[in-house]
This record gives sequence, structure tokens and C-alpha cells, in this order.
Amino acid sequence: MKNTNEYYEKMHRIGKILTAASVLIFVGIPLVVCLRYDIMPRISDLLLAAGGLMAIFIPISIAETIAETPIMGSSYYLTCITGNVLNLKLPAALNALKIADAEQGTEEADSLIGIAVAVSSLVTMIIITLGVLLLTPLKPFLGSEVVATSINYVLPALFGCIVLSMLSKDVGGGVTINGRLKAAIIPFVICLIICFIIPEYYSVVQGFIMIICIPIIYFTTKRLYKKGKITVTLPEEKEASAEEEV
Repeated sequence: MKNTNEYYEKMHRIGKILTAASVLIFVGIPLVVCLRYDIMPRISDLLLAAGGLMAIFIPISIAETIAETPIMGSSYYLTCITGNVLNLKLPAALNALKIADAEQGTEEADSLIGIAVAVSSLVTMIIITLGVLLLTPLKPFLGSEVVATSINYVLPALFGCIVLSMLSKDVGGGVTINGRLKAAIIPFVICLIICFIIPEYYSVVQGFIMIICIPIIYFTTKRLYKKGKITVTLPEEKEASAEEEV
């Protein structure tokens, strides 16, 4: 227990330092440029320009933090700093747990997710570097119709990985959950109705919808679990069942 606590304390300490440094860099560079060239905008102009974005991204950020932290663990610091959570880091983390058959919430899973996020970030930086260096030589190819068509399938492929992992009953670590998608029916219907009613404003309110749907999923799952509609089978239960059959 002592080693586990030391591990998490160290990860949180490093994560807080890196997060603070990242915020200083993100805010400091434009601030220095504005001060250097005397182009500091007025607060009213900033609020006017950022008001719409803040209305969208603040609730989305809150909802994503609540939903993703239990999965990403202490690696969520690095995940937020490097970005691309839903389309890169989250699928990488889930696939790492799936391949290693590690149980979520354990120190082993936390370490595996940290490695997966770090490797994913390094691969992303390598690809971006190669893209910058090869942008001019590959310009004719990148501008071709074939590449333009394939780009349309990138996001569906990435989110398809997340959907496939959610459809699976095996959540890693030998834990099997049957019927867990039943809890997502009500939030799915709510999102579908809102999308049809106000399609032009859906992107604006999606953050608030996520915040509302998280407790709905929680209480729905809890109720379905008590009624036996959702069942959880632990590794020791599987072993006991196998021994009884023998």
C-alpha cells in the first residue's frame, strides 16, 4: 500500500507541475507577444470573441473530465496536456487495457495507460514532424483525390475503435459486464431528440447535454444492476464456476 500511495503521489505531483508549466506557456507566449508589440486587446473584446467558445467548451470540458478521469487515472494530466483525448488517447488507453487484460482502477492499469498515452504522444509528434518535413515533396500526393476521400474516413475509424470497445462485454482484468449498453438507451434517446429539435444549436448545447446525461447513466446503471438487468462477473467468480463444472 505504501508503494502504491508513493506512486500516485509522485504522479500527481509531476502532473500538477507539468500542467502549471503548460498553462504558463500557453498563456505566456501570446501575453509576451502582445506586450512586446503593444497589441494587448481589451478585456471586453476578449470576452466578446471568446463568449461563444466558452459556452461550448466549458461544459464539455467539465463533462469530459468527470467521464474520462476514472479511465485515464493519473495519466489524465499528460492526456490533457498533449490533447486529442477522444480520438487518440482514450482509444489507446482502452486498447492497452484490453491487450494486457488489466483491470481498471489498479496500479497496473494506471501504469499501462501512462505508457500508452506517452507512446501515443510520441508517435503523434513524430508524424507531425515528418509531415512538416515532407509537406512540400508530398504536396502533389496529399492534394490528390484519393487522399481527400480517405480523410473522410479517419474520424469514423477512430470513433469506431471506441464503439467496438464499448460493445464488448469484457472490460479488462477478467471482468465481464453483460447488458451495460442498456443504461445508454435513455441518454441516446435524449441526444437524438435534441438533435432533431434544434440541429443548428446542438453543437452549442452538447456540453450541457453531456453533464446531464452522466448522472442519468449512473442512476440508470445502478437501478438496472439492482434489478439484475446488468450483471458483473468477476474473475474469481469465473474460476469458481469453472471448478464447479469440473
